[in-house]
Amino acid sequence: MRKWGLMPHFLLNMHKFIFSILLFLSSFCSIAEPIDVGHARISIIKDHSDFVPGTSLNIGLKVSMDEGWHTYWENPGDSGGPIEVNWDLPDGFAVSNIKWPLPEKIEYPPLMTFGYENFVIYPMVLSIPKDYSNDYFEMTADILICADVCIPESGKISSNFSDIDSDSLIYEWLESVPSDFLPIKASIADNNLEIRFTFEKEIREIYFFPDENSSIDYSSKQNFYKKDGSYFLSINLFNEELQKISGVLDINGTGYKIANSQIENLNEESLSLITALIFALLGGLILNLMPCVFPVISLKVLSFVSMGGSSSKKIRNHALVFTFGVIASFMAIAFAIVLLKQAGNYVGWGFQLQSPLIVGLLSMVMVLISLVLITENSFGESLTKLGNFKRNENGYYSSFLTGVLAVVVASPCTAPFMGAALGYALIQPSGESIPIFLSLSLGFSLPYLLLAVNPKLINFLPKPGNWMITLKEFFAFPMLATAIWLFWVFSLQVDQNLVIFLLIGWLLLALNFWIFLKNWKKIIKIIIFGISILSMLYFSPSIENSDTKQNMIIGSATEWYEGIEEDLRNKNQPYFINFTAAWCITCQSNEITAFSKDNFKDLLEKNNIEYIKADWTNRNDDITKSLKKYGRSGVPFYLYWEPGYEKPKILPAILTDQIIINNI
Repeated sequence: MRKWGLMPHFLLNMHKFIFSILLFLSSFCSIAEPIDVGHARISIIKDHSDFVPGTSLNIGLKVSMDEGWHTYWENPGDSGGPIEVNWDLPDGFAVSNIKWPLPEKIEYPPLMTFGYENFVIYPMVLSIPKDYSNDYFEMTADILICADVCIPESGKISSNFSDIDSDSLIYEWLESVPSDFLPIKASIADNNLEIRFTFEKEIREIYFFPDENSSIDYSSKQNFYKKDGSYFLSINLFNEELQKISGVLDINGTGYKIANSQIENLNEESLSLITALIFALLGGLILNLMPCVFPVISLKVLSFVSMGGSSSKKIRNHALVFTFGVIASFMAIAFAIVLLKQAGNYVGWGFQLQSPLIVGLLSMVMVLISLVLITENSFGESLTKLGNFKRNENGYYSSFLTGVLAVVVASPCTAPFMGAALGYALIQPSGESIPIFLSLSLGFSLPYLLLAVNPKLINFLPKPGNWMITLKEFFAFPMLATAIWLFWVFSLQVDQNLVIFLLIGWLLLALNFWIFLKNWKKIIKIIIFGISILSMLYFSPSIENSDTKQNMIIGSATEWYEGIEEDLRNKNQPYFINFTAAWCITCQSNEITAFSKDNFKDLLEKNNIEYIKADWTNRNDDITKSLKKYGRSGVPFYLYWEPGYEKPKILPAILTDQIIINNI
């Protein structure tokens, strides 16, 4: 009897144990399900990327609220508070800060708040380590949800990262995260903050969301108007103590980021249109002496020397045609930049050399010119010969093409005064950008315009003679050196297979040049040329779509990334940023004359200065945006900041040891 009497008690305990196990298992299986925190359901989602070790993917905190309820943005406005997310992660895993989607105004007069009504997804980036033992995590979200009343809610999610469900809605909210920077000018007058900017499209509605609580009166109306081709947004202030602004401009439902912009016109150095025109004219004039342009210009000067004794009309016509080639080329680049800017692209001076295809083709043009110059022949005289040494020929096409080529090879060079003028041009409306480029082209062609006005000036040049032929042949070597430099730039932009492909192109170019010098039948030359072209087309890989190399000229410096300045300022870390590119001749000259010397390295080490390189060799929209933030459109560009500076110091485009020492 005692034996049977104990059995029910044993079965009862066993039943409780099994029930506890099943309850635990059932809760474990449902841990990835949405958590109901009262007036909202919270869950974690991801994009459609696979969970792969050593990669990253987008995840999001999905918050579905009851109808009529809302939560808040990073800056909640006059009341409320943003969501706070805390992670307990396995070793090696990392989750970024929230990428805040564009908020909406939520008005509760007399208060103005910023947030999201009914539904929101907060995107983040999950970094997955290459080696990990488990992917189990816990996430706690504290969120304030409001309607007529506000209720703080809290939810905890425990799961494995690999078990997170994919949801295509995350892409929609990622697109609403402001990513493009908009250059502005800010000023304070009569207790109003005035934001001035340019925008190529019609603005139907606009609102400024500041990043943090400040002296801005959120509840007041933001007044918007257009004047002199620029847009203005005027916002009431409680006081005039505001020194810098940052936030998001909501333009027609799209968010544009405003960086930490100083009220003292950080984005440009107080240039007026007249000043920018003068700087562009001077910069264009000095551009004739830059190392990438001088060989081409010298060849044209030789052609003018060869006209000594010719009619003034002929000299004037050649000078005018050359000038027309220069102006037409500058205008073509200007209109291309304006059109790309209107299409939403971020481009700057020299943008065409960020294309490996353009760089490769330009290197072949330089090889061809060097072959033409170093040989006694008439090949190419109808297309590319840069000097007219036969007085009985007009050769106006040669003068025009020389002007075009001079502008093309001028792209890697930045003369003094050009940086500020071009930067000003590219943040202005098209109506102001075009005149600045026109002024630049007039400065570049000014010596030849003077020759057209007074052809007798050619009498001040040396008399024609055999020395011209020798000098012409000598200039083949600077052209070949330019081709080698472009080849080096090309090798930094593409993979090894394409480098070999370009060398084969050089070989076929030289072969066809040699064949065309022979007294062979014309049909044979055409067949061989056709076979060469077809062979290149058949075996050519896709240059523009190939995997490009990145950070090839970083060296021992820290690699630049978007937001690095803000990170270093928060640490009170002095920094020096070198915006550079492999195709920029001035940049490479500064590398040799200033940055590679021990004095510069000792100066950085002695003052604990972080040295950063921003490599613009290949297209990089983030670097382009950063340059435009400082009113620049090309490289070289140098910044220095240390604690106590309200804004970084901009250094000259051409550097020496002494200039660096004087500025640091």
